[in-house]
Amino acid sequence: MKKFLSVALALALILTSLTACTEEGSNNDVLKVGAIYPMSGTNALLGSQCMEAVRIAVDMVNENGGVQGRSVELSEADAPEPTAAATEANRLVDKEGVKIVFGSLASGNALSIAQVTDKRGVCLVESGGIADSLTDSGFKYVFRILDKGGLRGSVGVDYIAESISPALGKDAKDIEIAIVHEDSSYGESVANGAEKQIKKLGMNLVSREHYNVSVTDMSAIVLNIKKAQPDVLLTVNYIDDAVRLVDTLKQHNAMPKVFMGCGAGTTDPKFAMTIGSDSDGFFCTDMPTNLPMDVFAGDEKLYNAVSDFREAFLAQHKELNAVPIAAEAAFTGAYTFMNDILPKAGDLDDPDSIRSAALEEKLELTALGFGWDLGEDGQNYAAFANINQWQNGKVVTVAPEKLKNGQAINVPLPISSY
Repeated sequence: MKKFLSVALALALILTSLTACTEEGSNNDVLKVGAIYPMSGTNALLGSQCMEAVRIAVDMVNENGGVQGRSVELSEADAPEPTAAATEANRLVDKEGVKIVFGSLASGNALSIAQVTDKRGVCLVESGGIADSLTDSGFKYVFRILDKGGLRGSVGVDYIAESISPALGKDAKDIEIAIVHEDSSYGESVANGAEKQIKKLGMNLVSREHYNVSVTDMSAIVLNIKKAQPDVLLTVNYIDDAVRLVDTLKQHNAMPKVFMGCGAGTTDPKFAMTIGSDSDGFFCTDMPTNLPMDVFAGDEKLYNAVSDFREAFLAQHKELNAVPIAAEAAFTGAYTFMNDILPKAGDLDDPDSIRSAALEEKLELTALGFGWDLGEDGQNYAAFANINQWQNGKVVTVAPEKLKNGQAINVPLPISSY
């Protein structure tokens, strides 16, 4: 009996050991990543589109063998606002065991997520939030693939000085500009960058207004703009407030000669769909979007990836004639990080190893048309903003020269009030 018990105990120990090894091997075969986007609330449309884009990126990477032989497993989270973003970041780290988080559309959400992930040694790959503070706060494991807010504002002002001023028959220093922006870190960053560049170029800032994104009546703001009568109105909005601003400008006969939107709301497909033909000529300075495929002709693998992504996304959205820019950015962040950065990391379970790969890797081109070159602060200094414009319901790139696919129209706007 003792001999039998000894054999039984030995067998039990062997089976336990084998089970543990099997489980450990299974875990080592999977790379757990998370994605946090607002799939409910005011930004639900864009957030859901971003999540779909990340899913497509994960599927494409897995179809090509995963990352270092490990299958990528995606855990999703809905965060309509910053508090929820922090809560969901904790859940993904603690309960789902993710090593990397993709996100997050809004700067407020990005900052809340970073406060959680950075302390836990989890990497945040940000492809939406452009607030300067995200890469100016000393976070170690935050990597932003796109331009920062201050730069985007200054790019808009440069275009006003170089191209819009001549079109209006004025010297740049005679152009009068008003700024109106939502008051989160996103709006403040872009507006501050614009104001700084206006002063640097000796142009005239005649008004700066701000508001909370939940505003329901913009009459007071618009009446101040009407009083100032700027040549150009530079705006920073999300979608609902962007549409509300345009409606109120039209209602009070306060539409300026030029409407220069800087990101988010004015690039959203819903903007032109809601405003209709009056949107023709509205500028929407933002990341490069829906670039001609010949931009990627020199990189066959990237060409095929961009083509496959657009086909897969539009197959799910037959109501759209182009991929929304937020979804393009979400795909680019997730795909670039999994396809180009993580394969160079020595240890996928070590955030410092991932960080080293992210900072050391240099790419001439990503799916957004610019490269990858991170500074120590995690900012991609190869990223830049395009000058885009709504024309016949589509976003057309009018600058820079190397990426433009059309010429600017309607300067001044046909619906200008003065």
